[in-house]
Amino acid sequence: MAEKRSYLDTPAYLAFLTVVAFWAAASTGNARHARVLAGICAVGTAVNLALVLARRRRDRRTAAGGPPGSAASAVDN
Repeated sequence: MAEKRSYLDTPAYLAFLTVVAFWAAASTGNARHARVLAGICAVGTAVNLALVLARRRRDRRTAAGGPPGSAASAVDN
């Protein structure tokens, strides 16, 4: 059985953190340094989310045997 993952490790939580950080960066009620740090955090979480989604896509493609015409599917034929 697969190990149970925390919700903190999910792409949905990363997307939530990205939205919150962009919201804080765009808020004029915060001090300038807080908006800059929130912007840096927003960019970091957005990049991390993109990497996680790309890794998941690659893993699923590998598990499925790869796209037609790829080296992985040529081995199966």
